[in-house]
Amino acid sequence: DRIETIVASISDHFAFLRFNREPVDRIIEYLKSNFDPNKDREFSLDIQSRRAGSCLTHSHRTQYTFVLQSLLLWREIMGNMFALWQMTEEDLLDTGSSYRLCDTGQGLNRVQQAPRVSRAMHQILHK
Repeated sequence: DRIETIVASISDHFAFLRFNREPVDRIIEYLKSNFDPNKDREFSLDIQSRRAGSCLTHSHRTQYTFVLQSLLLWREIMGNMFALWQMTEEDLLDTGSSYRLCDTGQGLNRVQQAPRVSRAMHQILHK
């Protein structure tokens, strides 16, 4: 029974990656194969203020970089999601850390430090 549980858990992990990380991988490849950061071909990623509701202006190259960085970050988060969930539970259940009630601008919410998740996210961001 224990081995079956372990195998099922590993299978769940790979299914999660297949349905959550692999689409991001495909979009990254699509971006790299269809857009050149140094020149805009037929389709430009540039953003112009006041056009289509945009409040910002970015060149094609800058927007390409932002999109790629965002996708790479999301890919890393998806690849580490189970570890992040585990660390979240450990942070929430840590008897040395309690929550406080704060007005976060969206009403009163319980706020608690999450040092494990914070360290992991810093490592992901650094990568």
